[in-house]
Amino acid sequence: MTIRVNMDLKGKEYTPFVVTVERGKIKEFARAIGDLSPFYLDDTVGRASEWGDIIAPPTFPTTFRDENADTGAMLKDLGVDISRILHGEQEFEHFKPIRPGETYLCQSRITDIYEKTGRSGAMAFVAREMSVVDRESEIVCRVRHITTPRSTPRTCSRARRCPRW
Repeated sequence: MTIRVNMDLKGKEYTPFVVTVERGKIKEFARAIGDLSPFYLDDTVGRASEWGDIIAPPTFPTTFRDENADTGAMLKDLGVDISRILHGEQEFEHFKPIRPGETYLCQSRITDIYEKTGRSGAMAFVAREMSVVDRESEIVCRVRHITTPRSTPRTCSRARRCPRW
């Protein structure tokens, strides 16, 4: 059984968008993930640090969104149902700290699309990369993400026992 995914999207770049990082959002995110490092939460410690201010936790770029775009655009482009999506993998590569008050330009692209068959059926793997650059056009971080659309589940009959999902 194969899964239908628009394979022509490999290499597609999405419209760049701008994000301005808010101090309160860094602190809120750090608390939400349970990381109470004073480098993320304490302004006094941040000012005394080598960065001169608090910095964002490494996974903070997961919050970067284009507020004016359709958040489901990639799934629509791929032709997949959101109810069949799994979060595959995520990786963050940082070159500079993310700081409050800074504005960044973010650009996402689909770097690869491939298929594999597992125990639950066919699965597609969609690899994306988001580059984050600062006002000096220097790369701040790259976020790599794998989205995994799965095939429609098989229909079970009395003759064949189905696994519990």
